[in-house]
Amino acid sequence: TYTHARITSTSGFIGNFKTSIEAGDEAVLVEHGAVIVATGAKESRPEEHLYGKDDRILTHMELDAALTGNEEDLKKKETAVFIQCVGSRNEKRPYCSKVCCTHTVKSALKLKDLNPSMDVYVLYRDIRTYGQRELLYQEARDRGVIFIRHDLENKPVVEKSGEDLLVRAQDHVLGMDLEISTDLLVLATAIEAGDNTALAQMFKLTLNKENFFMEAHAKLRPVDFATDGIFLAGMAHYPKPVEESIAQAKAAVSRAIVVLSKDKVVVDGVVSSINESLCRGCGACEQA
Repeated sequence: TYTHARITSTSGFIGNFKTSIEAGDEAVLVEHGAVIVATGAKESRPEEHLYGKDDRILTHMELDAALTGNEEDLKKKETAVFIQCVGSRNEKRPYCSKVCCTHTVKSALKLKDLNPSMDVYVLYRDIRTYGQRELLYQEARDRGVIFIRHDLENKPVVEKSGEDLLVRAQDHVLGMDLEISTDLLVLATAIEAGDNTALAQMFKLTLNKENFFMEAHAKLRPVDFATDGIFLAGMAHYPKPVEESIAQAKAAVSRAIVVLSKDKVVVDGVVSSINESLCRGCGACEQA
């Protein structure tokens, strides 16, 4: 394991890769037969809802840190508001980050555990607590968490009035405008890909337009890249809950073991041929 390290170059092919790693002042050449790309993803930093301008406004990850280290302060909160799909499912990031709804419902239940009398509101566009997560959603409803739906054209508005932190939204059932004064505002921000471009170029891998890695075939080769001997797992692929990441990691390991268990790997020879009617004699193909 090399920590605080980066890959500087790689060469080779299935069964015979050579990768240079720079770890601090140390340069290491690693020879390996297969590659698993599991670079993960990251929480985006929002540019809306007054984030960064008030200590009471947190992202999901920041709330997690507060729940593990500052529970006594959270117990004193009288009102908490969650806003979903912040920075996602829009023109910039059209995809759903998939884990945010469950994360919000679990966090709302945790706040209810700390202070059962706390008013907790979830302002959402669509709730995607699918499968057994539906039970968490039902529990949150039963325990008094209030869910208020909005659409992309009528997003909640966050304002400050003196020391009060106000969230304005429209109740889609009553058709009335609401104003919620809150002690805590949690933003369910998008999961975004890291800077995968350099790694993709080194290993000759494909990225989608959101900069996540793309598998060779969604149905037939879900953890393989088009380049033989390189496999994919986790949020480097797309946002997903941890159990899906684990399942995909096991699949990627299984595929890598197929490579590593063999003494020899027979690969098809690539034979180029020239279409003389299209050739202009530039020699670029020979050089490549």
